[in-house]
Amino acid sequence: MLRIGVDGGGTTTRAVLIDENLQVLGRGESGPGNFYSAGEKAAVENIVAAVNAAIQSAGVGINDVQSWGLGLAGACSDSDKTTQRELLLLRVGTTQIVVDEDAAAAQAGAFAGGAGAICIAGTGTNCFGVNALGERRRADGLGPLLGDRGSGYWCGEQALRAACAAYDGSGPSTLLQKSVFAQLGAKDVFEMIEIVYADDFKKDRIAALFPLVLQAAEAQDAIACDILQRAGEELAKTTLSVLRPLKINRVAPVGGLLSNDTPVRAAYENALHKAMGEIEFIAPMHDAVVGAALLTR
Repeated sequence: MLRIGVDGGGTTTRAVLIDENLQVLGRGESGPGNFYSAGEKAAVENIVAAVNAAIQSAGVGINDVQSWGLGLAGACSDSDKTTQRELLLLRVGTTQIVVDEDAAAAQAGAFAGGAGAICIAGTGTNCFGVNALGERRRADGLGPLLGDRGSGYWCGEQALRAACAAYDGSGPSTLLQKSVFAQLGAKDVFEMIEIVYADDFKKDRIAALFPLVLQAAEAQDAIACDILQRAGEELAKTTLSVLRPLKINRVAPVGGLLSNDTPVRAAYENALHKAMGEIEFIAPMHDAVVGAALLTR
């Protein structure tokens, strides 16, 4: 049985063709597959282009594929999934299409379709879990204004605030003052105001301050160490809100803040062990695009 898996994001859409043993037979890539940021027509065409590339690289025909599984950024509500599935059906004709959110595909890939929770911590934060009964729960994934607690953006925002507080003396001295101002190109807090409140200031520039927090923490800066400690604890709270209701204790931490050996990962693991005791941390078995194909099971 051949399955298509699609991981559609705001920048890139990846597709794979897998067999019943989860072996990848072909891969394809195209532009953004997010129906909201790219638009419905463009998203559909990018998804189809990535799928066609995967099928062609595998040397099979479209009629040899039994099902399509898609994990799409922005497909969170039932109405989103239904609408996006119907648009794809109109374009490709096959009825064997499952549309779900990108976090569900990441979870399915990480646990090869089994039970467990995935905590994604990069620029943003998202946690998604499934138990043996098929019950699902998600936490955060709300973006920088409503959530992303403990994310790279969250750490960058804390660093920005700490740097400005150190500058005007309302907060303690920190190495972040010099490094943050330098990276954003501000010589004082007044230039900082002009930079961060400009219409063209991108939020990813705040997330890009995270490496500065790591560097300052390595130099034993107390403020930076505190930011990383609190980030791990925030990520643990988000994860616990998924693990506890589902009565599971397996988690796959992924993303730059958790997949590497960082103080955030150490604080995260310590907080989870303290709250639940026995926790099993695993490395993802497969990536999200393979996981998307498993959504059709």
